[in-house]
Amino acid sequence: MVFLLSAFSWAADVYSQGKIIKWENSTYAAKKKQSKNWVVYQLQTDTTTYSIAREKETKPQMQAGETVRYALKGNKVSVIDANGKKREYQIVGQSAAQSAAPAQ
Repeated sequence: MVFLLSAFSWAADVYSQGKIIKWENSTYAAKKKQSKNWVVYQLQTDTTTYSIAREKETKPQMQAGETVRYALKGNKVSVIDANGKKREYQIVGQSAAQSAAPAQ
């Protein structure tokens, strides 16, 4: 019974819809006081904007305005892009999502 419950919870990744609002080139600290380049994306959800990145990704794989599906797992996020490609990213920052200005 325990095996069945753990197998079920593993298969239950729940994906939500989000949007890549921008990407930028940045650096991160690597071994031996070196800096390496990576692409940092801004993933906007209903409540939060996450800065996400993946080591060794130096060319953007997603574009601003692209709608994606994502699943949060601790300090990591699984993203399925518009082409159906799934990638794992780490969360390197977050902020409250900006709401649209009210219409006047």
